[in-house]
Amino acid sequence: MKQADLVVPVAPSPQRQGGWKGSARRAVVASIVLLAAVWAWAHLQSHTVNFHGTPLKPIPAPSLSGFTDTQGRAFSWAHERGRAVLVFFGYTHCPDVCPLTLAAIAQSLKQLGPLRQRVRVVFVTLDPARDTAPVLRAYLDAFLPDAIGLRASLPEVTASARQWDVTWRRVDTGGGNYWIDHTAAVTLVGPNGRWLARYGYGQLTNPSWLADDLRAVLEHE
Repeated sequence: MKQADLVVPVAPSPQRQGGWKGSARRAVVASIVLLAAVWAWAHLQSHTVNFHGTPLKPIPAPSLSGFTDTQGRAFSWAHERGRAVLVFFGYTHCPDVCPLTLAAIAQSLKQLGPLRQRVRVVFVTLDPARDTAPVLRAYLDAFLPDAIGLRASLPEVTASARQWDVTWRRVDTGGGNYWIDHTAAVTLVGPNGRWLARYGYGQLTNPSWLADDLRAVLEHE
C-alpha cells in the first residue's frame, strides 16, 4: 500500500462536535450579554443628572448622630429615605447669607408642585449656645415651616461640620458678642442617602436651577 493511500481518522474537535447547534447557542449567549450591557449603559445614562450645582462623589451622607431636632428627637437618615434632602449649616444670628439662602431654597421648592412633599430641608446650627430649640424653630418657621432644625453640643457640631466639608470660625466683636464666618453651601442628599451635589449661594439665585435638579433626582430615582 502506498503511503499516500493511508487515511488517518481525525477525532472531531469539541467545537465541531457541537455542530451548528453549539454555534447557535454561543451566538444566543453572546447576544444576551451584549443586550444586557447595552441596557445597563442606557439605564445608567438615563439616570445621570446634569446638576446646576457642583456634583459630588456619591458617598453616604455623614450620620449627624448626636443631633436632635427642635422637638428633642434624634435625627436619623433612615427616616428620610425616599426624599431629597437639602442640608445647610448656618445660625440664626447670621445677618445675610443664611436668610438669603433659606429664602432662595423656599422659592425653588415652590416650583415643584406635588414633588415638594418629597423634599426635606435640614438646617444645622453652628451656634448651639444661642440657637436654642425655640429660637431655631421660630427662625425656620419664617422661611420653611417643615424644615428640620438640628442642634448638638459644640464638639459634635465641630466634628460634623468637618465631615460635611464646612469650615467655620467664631469672630468675637466685644462685649460677649460674636458672629460666625462659615461655608455657605447647601448639600443635596439623594433619596438613597448619598451625596449628589453642592450649591453655593450663586448657584441658588435662579430658583429654576435647584427646582430642575430636584425634579430630575426625584423623577429618575
